Amino acid sequence: MLADMTSGHDLIARIEASYDGSPRPRADTEEVGPFTLFVARADMKHGYYARPSLGGTLIPTVDDARRLLALQRERDLPRAIEWVDEVTPGLDRAAEEAGYAVERYPLMALDGELAGNAGSTRLIDPADEALLVETRAAIAVAFDNEGTTIGEAGLAERDAAHDSPHAVLNDSFREAVAAGDFILAAAFAPDEPAAGAVGGGSLMPVGDTAEIAGVGVLPAYRRRGLAAEITYVLGHEGRRRGVDLVFCSADSDDVARVYAGVGFRRVGTALIAEAPAS
Repeated sequence: MLADMTSGHDLIARIEASYDGSPRPRADTEEVGPFTLFVARADMKHGYYARPSLGGTLIPTVDDARRLLALQRERDLPRAIEWVDEVTPGLDRAAEEAGYAVERYPLMALDGELAGNAGSTRLIDPADEALLVETRAAIAVAFDNEGTTIGEAGLAERDAAHDSPHAVLNDSFREAVAAGDFILAAAFAPDEPAAGAVGGGSLMPVGDTAEIAGVGVLPAYRRRGLAAEITYVLGHEGRRRGVDLVFCSADSDDVARVYAGVGFRRVGTALIAEAPAS
């Protein structure tokens, strides 16, 4: 149980260290006042964000957040901050006053043994680039259609997304997958085995801690238990690799219930602040 493994404070501190360490192999960092700004390298298809500096003792002020936002806009970087509320309380108010919109998400950790089963979901061989692209395209469509409700977007939309920035593979991504920094799983519909991947997700280990992220299922294939299967497979792989703390953040209370069914429980709140370009 989590209570036996570590105290609540230590658990949150480990999650915070994982959040800080995860982008570092693929990003350069700059200290901007009390923030660490993660700047994606040139071949990355997506940007990164800023976080309160790991181990920092100062709560960022409104002026700190304004200076950060001005720099992000000046350099055309993602105008985003991510943090854990229990580590940096009060940053939400400063960020909102500086011009960011703040969203809150349940932060959850695997508590005890995994529940459920793998079903038709499996890990992706890093050499299987066709499946990597297909799975990432399915996830991109899933996140373009947020929520857990069944919808119309399906295989045609997935195939049309193969060329999207979130699906195309680059050298940094290939290196991360080959190194085990990104472990991906693909979900398949049992009644349509020839349809290919209809969802997926990733596991990002940092030492003995790992985050499950990007779990998504095509709207046309939702409400079949596939998201739970993806979470189960990734959590099991984390444990197999010796990770004793597996965590994730849920997009909504509905998604949190899916994770809870696999064995996760809420341990805190993850926040994301985003601002418009100007």
